[in-house]
Amino acid sequence: MPVPCIILASLRFRKTPSCVLLAVMLVFVTNCGLAKGPEPAKRIPLAPLGFQTPLTQFMLAGSSMLTVDFVDPHHLLLTYSAKRLLKRLPECPASDQDRVVEAVLVDVPSGRTLARTSWRTHDHGQYLWNLGRGRFLLRIRDTLSTFAPLVNLASGDTFRQRPFLRTDRRIGGVLLSPDADLMILETMDPPRPQSVAGDEAKGQETPVQIDFLRLVSLGGDEMDARHGGGLRSRVPGRIPANSAGYIAILDQGQQHWGFDFRSYGGKVKELASFDSTCRPSPMLVSRSEFIAFGCHLSHTPQIVAAFNMRGEAMWEQNMTESYISPMFSYAPGSGRFALSRILTRSSLVDSDSLAPELFDGQVVVVYQTDSGRQLLRIDASPIARAGQNFALAPDGLSLAVVRNEALEVYSLPPLTSKEREAVQMAEASAPPVDGDPALLLSSGAAASSSNEGDAPSSSASPSPAVQGGEAGASDSTVGPPAKPPELASDAGATEAPAATETGERKQETGAARTETSPAGDSPEQPRRPPTLYSPGESRDNTAPPQERPR
Repeated sequence: MPVPCIILASLRFRKTPSCVLLAVMLVFVTNCGLAKGPEPAKRIPLAPLGFQTPLTQFMLAGSSMLTVDFVDPHHLLLTYSAKRLLKRLPECPASDQDRVVEAVLVDVPSGRTLARTSWRTHDHGQYLWNLGRGRFLLRIRDTLSTFAPLVNLASGDTFRQRPFLRTDRRIGGVLLSPDADLMILETMDPPRPQSVAGDEAKGQETPVQIDFLRLVSLGGDEMDARHGGGLRSRVPGRIPANSAGYIAILDQGQQHWGFDFRSYGGKVKELASFDSTCRPSPMLVSRSEFIAFGCHLSHTPQIVAAFNMRGEAMWEQNMTESYISPMFSYAPGSGRFALSRILTRSSLVDSDSLAPELFDGQVVVVYQTDSGRQLLRIDASPIARAGQNFALAPDGLSLAVVRNEALEVYSLPPLTSKEREAVQMAEASAPPVDGDPALLLSSGAAASSSNEGDAPSSSASPSPAVQGGEAGASDSTVGPPAKPPELASDAGATEAPAATETGERKQETGAARTETSPAGDSPEQPRRPPTLYSPGESRDNTAPPQERPR
């Protein structure tokens, strides 16, 4: 803060010029330091790219109006809604919200536009997902296609699309695992006639079909996907899963929660525990690490903790600001992830609120996963409720964010030797792929799926935690689908009945439990809660976790 230097008379100036000079210098330096944030390594103005700032009402409503993605560490793909007159298409229903989306491939070092194209979409939902390795998934209504801009740049057909997946159902959500090896596709029945819809509303809610698809790269710009089974749920949500398995949540009583990683082959890996006054929301950030949002002394998820597949609780931090709509961007190969939150001026802001005065901005923080170290904190503008206005480079060394009418790219510090060792250890502890989701689902073992509104507090049977709402989950999520195979309406789907409270494993005895675990694992130790850290405080990996007072 500025340091005051009180001067009583003009005579004092002549007698002590050094004091005056020092005071002026201190005021200037400290004020500039307060106003100035981190400097971007590259700033690319958006106006020359044809970018038009979207309407605030759409941005706050969660409409997907712009996206930023790294194609590789040196190229960015920017897409945005363009204001254009559109010719009416006779086959489009009156309920459509047609618009033109511009896509621009940008060379980061020079800021040059390498290629551009446009797409016509029919709604304001998410239309683009990053599949990694320079490939992208595009949704036009309920048809999915893929493209790889750098692969086809030299041919002059940069945005050539390849058919990927067709469905006669309505796509409600596409979710990707952090390394894009598994896609979870959530679909609903297509709209019904008014009379049928009215009768249906009197009964149960139309179920959501959840299909698991393993993603396979065929080289070049080709992608394929193998169907791994499906299930039904009452509402859409986020499932913390990858190609090897999923995280299950167990209620152990007295606001004490446990996590298991359950492979699709039926193996169970017991993980660390977590204290929370609300049901936690886990999110995988790599093949072997995940974070969980929880609550302390309230029902607002303002605690975030990180865990690994070795059964360790790595760190825990408080998020003091009230927020909604957390969104993620991952760089698993560097052990980093970026988290965006929309800050609110009150914890009572409703998720459907659109009034700009209720929001304090959008903040993006880049974390080192093993330690919780904050590498960068930056604001994004304008606020994008749907996220996708920031991206972490695949090597974890750059963050791109739309800010102040420009595309700003920030350099991140290289990994230290200790961080490289942590990444190698995490990769070595990643659970192996030992089965397909279909093996688990078709056997009827998926006895419970937890949804917002009817979520059970225990999941002792091997079932994924289907999480609805915004507590630690995204409003919309990321994912890629399959090649031309047509997804049948109910192919491979099994009904997921509501879970019941079994009481099993409700209380810890303090002794090691005999659970099925992957071959070669050492005997399990009792779960230990994570250590409490202040925001930004890192964890010494050599120190054992301390028990938190209850």
